[in-house]
Amino acid sequence: MKKITCLFFCVCLLAIANITTAQSGNVLILKDRGVTVKSFTKDNYIEFEFSNRQWITGQIQWIKNDSFQVKQYTLQTMMTQYGTYGQDTLRLGTLTLHINEIRAFAKDKNRYQSVFTNGSFLKVGGVLYSGLNITNSIINKEAVFSSENIPSIAGGFVAYMIGKWMAKKNPPYRPIGKRFSVEII
Repeated sequence: MKKITCLFFCVCLLAIANITTAQSGNVLILKDRGVTVKSFTKDNYIEFEFSNRQWITGQIQWIKNDSFQVKQYTLQTMMTQYGTYGQDTLRLGTLTLHINEIRAFAKDKNRYQSVFTNGSFLKVGGVLYSGLNITNSIINKEAVFSSENIPSIAGGFVAYMIGKWMAKKNPPYRPIGKRFSVEII
């Protein structure tokens, strides 16, 4: 009798194991070349660029196989009745989206981006260097575009262009495409 009960119990366990399926579609994952950078679940705060280039911030209501719903809200700085500044929450309603409608994710708020990595230093330095050479040529009553001054002006222009290139390569967001990808697991 014990053998029959044990066999019946094992058959029931196998049947239940075949019927039940794993839970799917509950985690939205941002990947950097296949490596998980950030994951989002229900009730997490999310900030991303929608397909119409509008930035959306809010709280995730639910995540399914290929879509998710965001309860939109935005934080606005406002002046209080005491003359100090405070945060005011503006609720905008819910929005249901497909994961292919995400263009980019915002980088973390506390992440520091230096003037050297975003190209600002080279852009400002290049303009100032070229301007200084032109100003000195005018003050000294020399030809601005003489053969001695053109390499200095061109050097400032090249520094400015390298700064623009660096700004393009290091944007303040994570664009979905070659490097970054999104999927729901």
